[in-house]
Amino acid sequence: MNRSNLPTVKGIKLIDYVDESQLEDVMRLVGQDLSEPYSSLSCASLQSPPKTIRSSKPIGCVACEIDIGEDDNNADQLTSKTLNDAIIQKKVLTGYIGMLAVEIPYRRSGIGSALVHHVIHRMKEMGCTSIRLETEVSNKSAMRLYEDRFGFMREELLVKYYLNWGDAYRLRLWLD
Repeated sequence: MNRSNLPTVKGIKLIDYVDESQLEDVMRLVGQDLSEPYSSLSCASLQSPPKTIRSSKPIGCVACEIDIGEDDNNADQLTSKTLNDAIIQKKVLTGYIGMLAVEIPYRRSGIGSALVHHVIHRMKEMGCTSIRLETEVSNKSAMRLYEDRFGFMREELLVKYYLNWGDAYRLRLWLD
């Protein structure tokens, strides 16, 4: 899939995470309604169309990483140095989506789907064989997004997984 085939949302610009100058906005988005704190850095974020370049503000983000290893139980977090080593040694690359957050007024407009499409595309480009994530059993919107729209499959029920004692499903998408 080439980048021009990725979905777009009218009036929204998809941007990659650049540096820690965006971290405050990412943490604001993550903290608004997720039950678990995250320390992963964002891979992609969305910005509303700027009136001026300085007034643009992130309205959604996804935090993710790529693990390398023989299997998921023996995986190390990917760094730029280890990516080349992993490819040379034919190690398994597994993508991980830690969280997806979109500001409430912008939900149900395709932004979350566009972010997930973007991340899946980037992880395929980097050689991942699968992508995994966890989501609360009670989060029906997330379950519909990941299972129905993208084809993630349930692997495991994680009882009392979250800090709020909520149960989670571990989901996985196998890539071609």
